Amino acid sequence: MLIVADDRLIVRNAIRAAEELGLPVSTTAPAPGAPPTVVIVDLDTPQATQVVADAKGRSPTTMVVGVLSQPSGEMWTQAEDRGCDVVTSRGALRKTLLSKVPPWLESPGGRRLRLFPVDDIAGRLGLVMRIEDSPVGPLAVFHIAGEILAVEDHCPHAGATLSQGPISLDDGIVTCPEHGSRFDTRTGERVRGPADDPIRTFRVTVEDGSAYLHVL
Repeated sequence: MLIVADDRLIVRNAIRAAEELGLPVSTTAPAPGAPPTVVIVDLDTPQATQVVADAKGRSPTTMVVGVLSQPSGEMWTQAEDRGCDVVTSRGALRKTLLSKVPPWLESPGGRRLRLFPVDDIAGRLGLVMRIEDSPVGPLAVFHIAGEILAVEDHCPHAGATLSQGPISLDDGIVTCPEHGSRFDTRTGERVRGPADDPIRTFRVTVEDGSAYLHVL
Protein backbone atom coordinates (compact mmCIF):
# COMPACT_ATOMS: atom_id res chain seq x y z
CA MET A 1 0.00 0.00 0.00
CA LEU A 2 1.39 3.36 -1.07
CA ILE A 3 0.31 6.36 1.01
CA VAL A 4 0.62 9.81 -0.57
CA ALA A 5 -0.50 12.16 2.19
CA ASP A 6 0.77 14.74 4.66
CA ASP A 7 -2.29 14.54 6.88
CA ARG A 8 -1.38 12.52 9.99
CA LEU A 9 -4.90 11.16 10.46
CA ILE A 10 -4.95 9.82 6.91
CA VAL A 11 -1.54 8.21 7.33
CA ARG A 12 -2.44 6.69 10.70
CA ASN A 13 -5.76 5.24 9.53
CA ALA A 14 -4.21 3.89 6.33
CA ILE A 15 -1.39 2.18 8.23
CA ARG A 16 -3.83 0.62 10.70
CA ALA A 17 -5.91 -0.77 7.84
CA ALA A 18 -2.83 -2.05 6.00
CA GLU A 19 -1.69 -3.91 9.12
CA GLU A 20 -5.10 -5.54 9.48
CA LEU A 21 -5.15 -6.45 5.79
CA GLY A 22 -1.59 -7.77 5.86
CA LEU A 23 -0.33 -5.32 3.23
CA PRO A 24 3.14 -3.75 3.27
CA VAL A 25 3.17 0.04 3.55
CA SER A 26 5.28 2.62 1.73
CA THR A 27 5.31 6.41 1.59
CA THR A 28 7.79 6.55 -1.29
CA ALA A 29 7.32 5.81 -4.98
CA PRO A 30 7.30 2.06 -5.77
CA ALA A 31 10.16 0.48 -7.65
CA PRO A 32 9.80 0.05 -11.44
CA GLY A 33 7.83 -3.05 -12.31
CA ALA A 34 6.29 -3.33 -8.87
CA PRO A 35 3.05 -1.31 -8.84
CA PRO A 36 1.32 -1.13 -5.44
CA THR A 37 -1.92 -2.97 -4.83
CA VAL A 38 -3.53 0.09 -3.26
CA VAL A 39 -2.66 3.79 -3.46
CA ILE A 40 -4.05 6.17 -0.84
CA VAL A 41 -4.12 9.79 -2.06
CA ASP A 42 -4.83 12.86 0.04
CA LEU A 43 -6.90 14.80 -2.48
CA ASP A 44 -6.07 18.10 -0.79
CA THR A 45 -2.43 17.83 -1.82
CA PRO A 46 -1.34 19.77 -4.96
CA GLN A 47 0.01 16.64 -6.65
CA ALA A 48 -3.16 14.57 -6.13
CA THR A 49 -4.36 14.64 -9.75
CA GLN A 50 -0.95 13.59 -11.05
CA VAL A 51 -0.64 10.83 -8.44
CA VAL A 52 -3.98 9.34 -9.51
CA ALA A 53 -3.05 9.53 -13.20
CA ASP A 54 0.37 7.98 -12.60
CA ALA A 55 -1.08 5.16 -10.49
CA LYS A 56 -3.57 4.17 -13.17
CA GLY A 57 -1.02 4.70 -15.91
CA ARG A 58 1.40 2.28 -14.27
CA SER A 59 -1.18 -0.40 -13.58
CA PRO A 60 -4.96 -0.36 -14.12
CA THR A 61 -5.23 -3.11 -11.48
CA THR A 62 -4.05 -0.74 -8.76
CA MET A 63 -6.88 0.40 -6.50
CA VAL A 64 -6.76 4.19 -6.05
CA VAL A 65 -8.45 5.53 -2.92
CA GLY A 66 -8.97 9.29 -2.72
CA VAL A 67 -9.38 10.86 0.72
CA LEU A 68 -11.17 14.15 1.35
CA SER A 69 -10.77 16.06 4.60
CA GLN A 70 -13.97 18.07 4.06
CA PRO A 71 -16.03 16.09 1.56
CA SER A 72 -18.91 17.49 -0.43
CA GLY A 73 -21.01 15.99 -3.20
CA GLU A 74 -19.27 18.06 -5.85
CA MET A 75 -15.77 17.23 -4.57
CA TRP A 76 -16.70 13.56 -4.36
CA THR A 77 -17.83 13.53 -7.98
CA GLN A 78 -14.71 15.38 -9.14
CA ALA A 79 -12.50 12.82 -7.39
CA GLU A 80 -14.28 9.94 -9.12
CA ASP A 81 -14.01 11.70 -12.45
CA ARG A 82 -10.25 12.09 -11.92
CA GLY A 83 -9.98 8.31 -11.77
CA CYS A 84 -10.31 7.37 -8.10
CA ASP A 85 -11.84 3.92 -7.71
CA VAL A 86 -13.01 4.74 -4.19
CA VAL A 87 -13.53 8.07 -2.44
CA THR A 88 -13.86 8.41 1.32
CA SER A 89 -13.35 10.79 4.24
CA ARG A 90 -10.43 10.77 6.67
CA GLY A 91 -12.48 9.35 9.52
CA ALA A 92 -14.04 6.59 7.42
CA LEU A 93 -10.79 5.62 5.66
CA ARG A 94 -9.89 2.58 7.76
CA LYS A 95 -13.42 1.15 7.62
CA THR A 96 -13.63 1.80 3.88
CA LEU A 97 -10.32 0.06 3.20
CA LEU A 98 -11.27 -2.98 5.27
CA SER A 99 -14.51 -3.38 3.33
CA LYS A 100 -13.36 -2.44 -0.18
CA VAL A 101 -9.83 -3.86 -0.51
CA PRO A 102 -10.54 -7.61 0.00
CA PRO A 103 -13.08 -7.84 -2.87
CA TRP A 104 -10.67 -5.90 -5.09
CA LEU A 105 -7.85 -8.35 -4.29
CA GLU A 106 -10.12 -11.29 -5.09
CA SER A 107 -10.86 -9.81 -8.51
CA PRO A 108 -7.86 -7.68 -9.51
CA GLY A 109 -8.38 -5.20 -12.25
CA GLY A 110 -11.79 -4.17 -11.03
CA ARG A 111 -11.41 -0.67 -12.39
CA ARG A 112 -14.62 1.29 -12.75
CA LEU A 113 -15.63 4.65 -14.15
CA ARG A 114 -18.42 6.80 -12.79
CA LEU A 115 -21.00 7.45 -15.50
CA PHE A 116 -23.77 9.61 -14.06
CA PRO A 117 -26.31 9.92 -11.23
CA VAL A 118 -29.14 7.55 -12.12
CA ASP A 119 -31.65 10.34 -11.54
CA ASP A 120 -30.19 12.06 -14.59
CA ILE A 121 -31.59 9.40 -16.91
CA ALA A 122 -35.03 9.09 -15.33
CA GLY A 123 -37.51 9.16 -18.20
CA ARG A 124 -34.77 8.94 -20.82
CA LEU A 125 -34.61 5.81 -22.98
CA GLY A 126 -32.23 4.62 -25.67
CA LEU A 127 -28.76 6.16 -25.94
CA VAL A 128 -27.97 8.19 -22.81
CA MET A 129 -24.19 8.60 -23.07
CA ARG A 130 -21.32 8.16 -25.47
CA ILE A 131 -17.72 7.99 -24.22
CA GLU A 132 -15.22 8.70 -26.96
CA ASP A 133 -12.07 8.15 -24.92
CA SER A 134 -12.16 5.34 -22.35
CA PRO A 135 -9.51 2.77 -21.35
CA VAL A 136 -11.20 0.30 -23.71
CA GLY A 137 -12.06 2.65 -26.55
CA PRO A 138 -15.33 4.33 -27.58
CA LEU A 139 -18.36 3.20 -25.59
CA ALA A 140 -22.11 3.66 -25.90
CA VAL A 141 -24.40 3.54 -22.87
CA PHE A 142 -28.09 2.73 -23.31
CA HIS A 143 -31.08 2.79 -20.96
CA ILE A 144 -33.46 0.01 -22.01
CA ALA A 145 -36.42 -1.25 -19.96
CA GLY A 146 -34.88 -0.16 -16.67
CA GLU A 147 -31.43 -1.58 -17.48
CA ILE A 148 -28.26 0.43 -18.07
CA LEU A 149 -26.28 -1.28 -20.81
CA ALA A 150 -22.80 -0.45 -22.08
CA VAL A 151 -21.20 -1.73 -25.28
CA GLU A 152 -18.25 -0.91 -27.48
CA ASP A 153 -19.33 1.82 -29.87
CA HIS A 154 -17.61 0.27 -32.85
CA CYS A 155 -19.03 -2.11 -35.43
CA PRO A 156 -16.62 -5.04 -35.99
CA HIS A 157 -17.54 -5.19 -39.67
CA ALA A 158 -16.27 -1.84 -40.96
CA GLY A 159 -15.77 0.32 -37.88
CA ALA A 160 -18.95 2.39 -38.00
CA THR A 161 -20.21 4.15 -34.87
CA LEU A 162 -23.04 1.97 -33.55
CA SER A 163 -24.60 4.68 -31.38
CA GLN A 164 -25.46 6.60 -34.54
CA GLY A 165 -27.80 3.80 -35.57
CA PRO A 166 -31.31 3.03 -34.32
CA ILE A 167 -31.86 1.15 -31.06
CA SER A 168 -34.94 -0.96 -30.34
CA LEU A 169 -36.50 -0.10 -26.98
CA ASP A 170 -38.28 -3.47 -26.99
CA ASP A 171 -35.34 -5.86 -27.19
CA GLY A 172 -32.22 -3.67 -26.98
CA ILE A 173 -31.05 -4.45 -30.52
CA VAL A 174 -28.84 -1.75 -32.05
CA THR A 175 -28.46 -1.53 -35.82
CA CYS A 176 -25.25 -0.36 -37.47
CA PRO A 177 -25.96 2.81 -39.49
CA GLU A 178 -23.54 1.82 -42.26
CA HIS A 179 -24.36 -1.72 -43.38
CA GLY A 180 -27.21 -2.86 -41.15
CA SER A 181 -25.48 -5.34 -38.86
CA ARG A 182 -27.52 -5.85 -35.69
CA PHE A 183 -26.29 -6.56 -32.16
CA ASP A 184 -27.91 -7.38 -28.82
CA THR A 185 -26.75 -4.71 -26.36
CA ARG A 186 -27.42 -7.04 -23.41
CA THR A 187 -25.18 -9.87 -24.57
CA GLY A 188 -23.14 -8.40 -27.45
CA GLU A 189 -24.40 -11.19 -29.72
CA ARG A 190 -24.44 -10.53 -33.45
CA VAL A 191 -28.07 -10.91 -34.50
CA ARG A 192 -27.60 -10.16 -38.20
CA GLY A 193 -24.66 -9.60 -40.55
CA PRO A 194 -22.74 -8.64 -42.55
CA ALA A 195 -20.65 -8.47 -39.35
CA ASP A 196 -19.29 -11.87 -38.32
CA ASP A 197 -18.25 -11.05 -34.77
CA PRO A 198 -20.12 -9.95 -31.64
CA ILE A 199 -19.44 -6.69 -29.81
CA ARG A 200 -18.00 -6.33 -26.32
CA THR A 201 -20.34 -5.54 -23.47
CA PHE A 202 -19.39 -4.06 -20.09
CA ARG A 203 -20.92 -4.48 -16.67
CA VAL A 204 -22.71 -1.49 -15.18
CA THR A 205 -23.61 -1.31 -11.50
CA VAL A 206 -25.46 1.26 -9.40
CA GLU A 207 -24.07 2.35 -6.04
CA ASP A 208 -25.11 5.27 -3.86
CA GLY A 209 -27.31 6.66 -6.61
CA SER A 210 -24.67 6.66 -9.35
CA ALA A 211 -24.03 4.29 -12.26
CA TYR A 212 -20.53 2.84 -12.64
CA LEU A 213 -18.97 1.19 -15.66
CA HIS A 214 -16.60 -1.72 -14.95
CA VAL A 215 -13.98 -1.63 -17.68
CA LEU A 216 -11.66 -4.49 -16.67
